[in-house]
Amino acid sequence: MASSEHSVTGFGTLRSRIAGALAVVFFFLVATLLVLLAAGFATIDISLSSGMGIASAVLIATLFALELVLVIVFGLALARTITRPVADLIRATRHIAKGRKTRLPVGSGDEFGRLAESFNAMVDAIEAREQRIAHAALHDGLTGLPNRQYFVEQLEQALQRRQPDEQVLVAYIDLDDFKMVNDTLGHAAGDKLLCDVSAHLRSSLPEALVARLSGDEFAAMIHGLAADADVAKFGARIQSCFAQDIILAGRRAEVAASIGIAVGPNDGLDATILLKNADLALYRAKQQGKAGHHFFEPSLDERARHRRQLEADLREAIRAGAFELHFQPLYSLTEERLTAFEALVRWPHPRLGLIGPADFIPLAEDTGLIAEIGEWVMHEACAQASSWPEPLAVAVNLSSRQFLSPALPSMVVKALAASGLPAQRLEVEITESALASNVEKTLETLHALQGLGVRIALDDFGTGYSSLSHLRLFPFDKLKIDQSFVRDLARETNGHAVIRAIITLAEALGIETLAEGVEEASQLAVLRQEGCRQIQGFLLSRPIVGTEVSHFIADRGSRTEVIRLRA
Repeated sequence: MASSEHSVTGFGTLRSRIAGALAVVFFFLVATLLVLLAAGFATIDISLSSGMGIASAVLIATLFALELVLVIVFGLALARTITRPVADLIRATRHIAKGRKTRLPVGSGDEFGRLAESFNAMVDAIEAREQRIAHAALHDGLTGLPNRQYFVEQLEQALQRRQPDEQVLVAYIDLDDFKMVNDTLGHAAGDKLLCDVSAHLRSSLPEALVARLSGDEFAAMIHGLAADADVAKFGARIQSCFAQDIILAGRRAEVAASIGIAVGPNDGLDATILLKNADLALYRAKQQGKAGHHFFEPSLDERARHRRQLEADLREAIRAGAFELHFQPLYSLTEERLTAFEALVRWPHPRLGLIGPADFIPLAEDTGLIAEIGEWVMHEACAQASSWPEPLAVAVNLSSRQFLSPALPSMVVKALAASGLPAQRLEVEITESALASNVEKTLETLHALQGLGVRIALDDFGTGYSSLSHLRLFPFDKLKIDQSFVRDLARETNGHAVIRAIITLAEALGIETLAEGVEEASQLAVLRQEGCRQIQGFLLSRPIVGTEVSHFIADRGSRTEVIRLRA
């Protein structure tokens, strides 16, 4: 803002100005009295001598004129000493209204001086408030780092000022599993983690502009890099910022981050494109297992376009209900019979063909579409299972997002009511990673479902987080041993011991066991020997479409099939 200062001038204090004004009035009164006296003497003189009377009249007129001039001069001078500070104040106020910085020097200790002090204090307060507002608009309130708006502005300026032989590096930084910190240790611990990470990034990257973009997302920008600079070294430096532990809630915690890096001008000439490409590289880093960094590649942009198109197609499929269910049988080794079928959703894409859940369920979870797909699967699975002979059950997988929804129990109740399927013939499966995402909320939902009579299975046991603690927290009805342990049975490994330990633990807790991915007779023999109660896998059947389930039950659920499995 432009600076303009205005002086308060005058003849002294306000009291001296008032005294001066009284003196002028007194002088005027005295002078007027003298003129009147002179006029009286002149009248007498006129009667004595006409010549002397004329001279007296001229003298009186001269004195009166001089008096009038003096009164006007002193009056104007006195008026200026009073009106000038007021005019300066009005002018300064107008400058403030136009956004110009203005101050009034304090020239005296009278009322005008104190008014100038008050005005200056007001100006300072306005300026300080504007600075706070400007800082808040461009900085994060928690960490004090620049926010997204400030970062983008600075990135644009850096790209505009970039010399032909210089590069600008942008890194997108996303903390891995930050939500788990909030869910397990509380938001206060999460806030401390963000502040600690912010401070460490700033101290470790002094040449970079570090910003907090949102939530657990940060960004760093380094400009002025030479064209032949080793940008890979900078990627490793940023990654090393997360090599040290942080103390949270009195406990030492490891902090990991996924980082995506784009370098201009090769990866983009403006801030929007450069940030987009860094975000694509971040997504790739997360796909590769987190806690790593990845540089942008042109192929990532093509994959992103494919993903956006697939998302649009997925939304259309949800609107049209264009999914189908396949079912894979579950077989009891203790009862020698079919016990259930697991419902597996498939997407018959009009252009890409049949798409399995591994290719579109992660996309549905990222975009929030999993809730609508999960609801369709639940209703369709219950409807088809209601036509199967009792006591065959249907098993339905639920995602972590579905378990966090308070509407899940009511959705299950509606699906059971619409289909007429008894609750004990429905089994829901949850993975350990889904349970770990929000233990308290998930356990609340599991208890609500179990209260309906629905059976609960822990899927992919042994591949998630803190398996033993999860078995203590909730009385699962079934434990599904991950297929990776079953595959190890055919190798010279300790797979037998692992399978034996899992089955022994489950039996001690009163939980059924089911082995996934059974494909060979040798695996079946070991599982039967170790006491595993149920199996599922290609040895029994691949997933089949819903219309074939009844034929499978009739043909392969026969005694002949039991004999084959026993052999």
